[in-house]
Amino acid sequence: MAASKPSELPFLTTTGAEKPNPKLRKFIRSHVMLGKNRGKTLPPRKKIQKDVQSRSASISEASSASQPGSEDTSTSPATASQPIFPIAVPPKFGSDASTIGIIDTVEPEAIEIVLRFSSIAKQILFCLESCILFERRAEEWIAPMAVDSAYLHSRIFSSQYFFDAILPRKPSTSSALTSSHYLKTIRLLRDRLEHDSDQVRLSNTTAAAVLSLACHAHIAGDSKSARHHLDGLRRIVNLRGGIATFRENSKLCDIGMVLHSGSKPAFFNNSSRAGNFPPYPNLTPFLELRGHSAADKYHTPAIYLDGIDKELAQTWRVISEFCAVINFAVQSEQRISTETFLDTMASVIYRLLDMRFDANSKNEAIRLSLLAFSSSIFLHWKRFGMSYPHLVSVYKDCLARMTLSEIPPQLLLWILVVGAISILDAANIEWLNPVLLTNIDICEIESWNTMQDLLKSFIWIGLIHDKPGKEVFDTALSYRRNSPP
Repeated sequence: MAASKPSELPFLTTTGAEKPNPKLRKFIRSHVMLGKNRGKTLPPRKKIQKDVQSRSASISEASSASQPGSEDTSTSPATASQPIFPIAVPPKFGSDASTIGIIDTVEPEAIEIVLRFSSIAKQILFCLESCILFERRAEEWIAPMAVDSAYLHSRIFSSQYFFDAILPRKPSTSSALTSSHYLKTIRLLRDRLEHDSDQVRLSNTTAAAVLSLACHAHIAGDSKSARHHLDGLRRIVNLRGGIATFRENSKLCDIGMVLHSGSKPAFFNNSSRAGNFPPYPNLTPFLELRGHSAADKYHTPAIYLDGIDKELAQTWRVISEFCAVINFAVQSEQRISTETFLDTMASVIYRLLDMRFDANSKNEAIRLSLLAFSSSIFLHWKRFGMSYPHLVSVYKDCLARMTLSEIPPQLLLWILVVGAISILDAANIEWLNPVLLTNIDICEIESWNTMQDLLKSFIWIGLIHDKPGKEVFDTALSYRRNSPP
């Protein structure tokens, strides 16, 4: 057996403070690493690393070549330009609905419809959307679909019905998607009310699903079914402990249906108890932000409200303060909370609905005008061609039966314009023009700016009332020009 050749052991000698030359340093480093890496398996170099290095070199070279007079900096890594690589964003896979976990198996298109409606719901439901701070919308609208199947299907059919019928103003139209999920909502709610626990039967999502059925029936013209669903909703509320337990459920109201049909409200309809109605909101902190000069500007002169019912006058003041807050929010680009908005709506409108005055009295004219005005700021139905036939009927009847001279002409002008822009359609405005023109002359109004100042001296929100108010004013003047002498 041949003797193995002994390995050579090199000796390195350095003297003085001088550093070893580059060749010697490389030799020392290689021997040190031999011992350090002994017993280790190095991972294979990936092809992508080579690709990145080659791309880095090519980009660096291109960068250097593109600069006239540039010098070779390969020996100075600290000054070499760093390559910038484009980040490749993978294409979208699936739809938005594919990222939402839901409790039941439904077609992705149905969830897309809900998300589509949810994205525009603020503008649809609130004409003062730009002045309201919406919080927890996803938590309230979307999240329950992951745990409540009845709520899920109610959201699908109500969202689809909006695009099928409400938006194109064809309330009798209903697609197969709307019908199937509508029927499934009813079936699931029936099973729930018969078999599930009270915790599920009386939940917020159950109430929301029932209210969706009521709204759908009302818009479709089925008043009997709408009332049936509202009665069921009222029973749920009573079993749970009263309306106060739904404090955070912003959709729990039947105001639009009452204004439409004149039916008795399902909620807050017993004025025998002082605490039955929701309390008025505290608007003082908002009013203090405006300063005294702004507060005086929107203060209605007491002479116009002289002799009206005390409770009605209080409601007028609350609406007046709310309008002042909104006008200030528009000017200062600030927002109020949804709670302030909804508390004002419920506390004001339910009280107005419960008040009773003589049909030909000044109090009744103001009450009906405040209801009309409130519908224009809290509800948004007129935009989609929906009306309040009962409110229109009693409003016209009141003005026709009463002696208009009992009302100051300035206040009467406000009453007439508010009715025109809030609840009357083109056909109903025709009879109003002669009375409107008479009081315009009495008040010596010759321009829209003068008319606008008068309207603002009562209660008015320029953001939503200026444009239709000017149209009413211009229409009245046009009526005069076109009328025979």
